[in-house]
Amino acid sequence: MPHCLILALLLFQNPSFDSASPKERQAAVEQLAVLGNRDAIPKLGEALKKESKSDIRASIIAAFGRIRDRDAIPFLIDSLRTDLEKNVRLQAIDSLLRLYIPIEDSGPLHTLFGKVKSVFFEPNPPVVGPEVQVDAATKQALAAAMQKDFDDDVRAQAARALGTLKAKDQVPTLTATLEDPQNREHRDVRIEIIRTLALIRDPAAGPALEKALRDPNKQIVLEAISAVGLVNDTAARPTLEEFFRNDKDNRIKSRSLEALALLRDKGSMPLFESLLNDKNDYYRELAAEGLARLNYKADGWKDRFDQERKPNVRNALAFGLASSGQVDYINNLANALDSRQDYQAEAYLYELGKFDGQMNELYRYLKSSNPKVRAGMAKVIGNIGDPTALAQIRPLTEDSDTEVVREAVAALRKLNR
Repeated sequence: MPHCLILALLLFQNPSFDSASPKERQAAVEQLAVLGNRDAIPKLGEALKKESKSDIRASIIAAFGRIRDRDAIPFLIDSLRTDLEKNVRLQAIDSLLRLYIPIEDSGPLHTLFGKVKSVFFEPNPPVVGPEVQVDAATKQALAAAMQKDFDDDVRAQAARALGTLKAKDQVPTLTATLEDPQNREHRDVRIEIIRTLALIRDPAAGPALEKALRDPNKQIVLEAISAVGLVNDTAARPTLEEFFRNDKDNRIKSRSLEALALLRDKGSMPLFESLLNDKNDYYRELAAEGLARLNYKADGWKDRFDQERKPNVRNALAFGLASSGQVDYINNLANALDSRQDYQAEAYLYELGKFDGQMNELYRYLKSSNPKVRAGMAKVIGNIGDPTALAQIRPLTEDSDTEVVREAVAALRKLNR
């Protein structure tokens, strides 16, 4: 074999960061990007400092995320602060999140340069578990990027990342950035801040969100309406009721009623009562849902349930009846797990188990003859997160239905946290 070919094979088997070939340097990154390979972090860090190609820098950043060791935090923070390439900074945000939220990752390294979207940048991203302690330096670096980065995509994703990490201690920074007049034209950044505040659910964000209800940008207003409901800002109730009664935009009307249904403010009871007979079935649903959260026990709920034909409204009425102590109506919600309203039933069953002390009633449906019900209830119980449910879920890992097994395994992961 010619000497030059032997040398090329040796280089391929032992790639080096000092090689003039970008392919060789990329191969060196791939070789070290192994879960738990903590010893590789200093080598990758040194390579990162001298790497000229932005796509390879992104690969090194992605390698830190795959290794998943917090020794990489200083390198990731430095890249987020100083790298001139937007996609490298975005990759740093992705890898920082992977240090706290395990994501299955195998095969060749994928980066944003390869047009692969980060799971954290998609709608409804995974969030950090309650048992995870997030390093202060990580939260501070993300907050700084949200405030100061010169690209709005990076700023928006940094804001979103603070929500993913449930960074409650950053709420003052988030609200200050939301209210800063210099950010008025940065709509996407402000939207992500509002969504993050809604995810963190700290009532301290209420005053800033109330101001956003009067923003000239309608999308900001819509997001703020949802957020005030989720942070339980009862001070916003009069404004929300005003929006519902007087605004001409049906999106704002519906969103306002959704928020009111979340607030658990007895001041909304007259409005909800007035809507129980409304011709709009979504308004009837939300009115019943809002009353259910107020433990409304007025006469006639059962009659309304018997007369109602719309399944979404029947579910909300069943939720109200179950919340007021008539637990037999949980059966209606459990059966709705095998329907087009399964998402609605899941939300109501979650609240009944999490806040209304009805876990024992939920356990019964893990033995339902309907696999859709068994799977849906396993999902609900996993989301509630009470570790005492482990013994109830474990038998479903041997269920004859693959969907049930999948949901049971997912629930066990959450409960074991």
